[in-house]
Amino acid sequence: MKMMNTKTFIIAALFIGILKVDAQILGEFKPGKAGPKSLERPKFDNKNVYIADFAVHYQVYSEESAAKKGGQGIFGAVMGSAKASLAVGLDISQQTLQNITNEAYEKFVLELKDNGFTVLDGEQANNTEFYKGHKYSTNLSMTPSSTMEGAVTVHPQNVGFFYSEKGLNANTTKLSKELNDAAVVRIDLYIVFVETKGSNKSGIGANVVAKTNLVLSDNNTIAHFIVGRNKIGGSPLGEYQGVLKKELDIDGVIKEEKITNYVASDYDNWGTSTAFGTVYSANNKSVSKAAIVPTDEEKYQQGVELAIYTFLSHHIREFKAKFFE
Repeated sequence: MKMMNTKTFIIAALFIGILKVDAQILGEFKPGKAGPKSLERPKFDNKNVYIADFAVHYQVYSEESAAKKGGQGIFGAVMGSAKASLAVGLDISQQTLQNITNEAYEKFVLELKDNGFTVLDGEQANNTEFYKGHKYSTNLSMTPSSTMEGAVTVHPQNVGFFYSEKGLNANTTKLSKELNDAAVVRIDLYIVFVETKGSNKSGIGANVVAKTNLVLSDNNTIAHFIVGRNKIGGSPLGEYQGVLKKELDIDGVIKEEKITNYVASDYDNWGTSTAFGTVYSANNKSVSKAAIVPTDEEKYQQGVELAIYTFLSHHIREFKAKFFE
């Protein structure tokens, strides 16, 4: 009996330890809701879900410049122009980004199913008018993000999505109607590792500062559910937009630090005496700097997956509570 109690205690301790690790790796989670508000709260019976898009945008690079104009100073002095450029890259492999996206999608589908939803296959929308003229692929390639500079957009592999060179139509009410009022879901997730800003106010010169901090960004991250289409006006019968009120920190993965590049302007305050008077001269200066932020890829994958799961699982439950309970 003592041995059983000891084993039980060890298992409980390990479980508590795992919870503590999870609690430490993420900062404060503050989910929110966006979009139009309505007093009507319709309830639906059809629990079919069609995932129109599932994209993770990973910031892997950031570049910023700052400039200070030269010109005439006080009392005849001359100041040269100064330009500072700073580029910061993240040391992460493409395979890790793909693995995270694949795992995040699989967990999303499982969470939907655990909440009683049926996930429709991508090809079930093949004959819809909504996707007329679109192409279909189960292996969308990794591409530069069209919505975030310095980021790559990654889709899960072996999962079918429709796409168009003109971009996707965000209004999916018609698609939902064609799928017998199945909920059409669009997921966009933004993982950011650095914020870079330039300034010409720091003394006499140009300054660029980069602050590293891995987060699930509150900018553009969304879980968007649309159900049905009203006959008049074409608005959705039901809509849920899950967002973040503040960015979700992913701690303990990359070193949080400031990376700076400051270029002081050349300033000639005294000048050079000549037969024709005092001549002032200052050089223009331009300096570029690059930095690579190292990562532990295993910790990066665990942390990002946990942040995505925390965000998506919460909003699945909220969507279900709003329209199906």
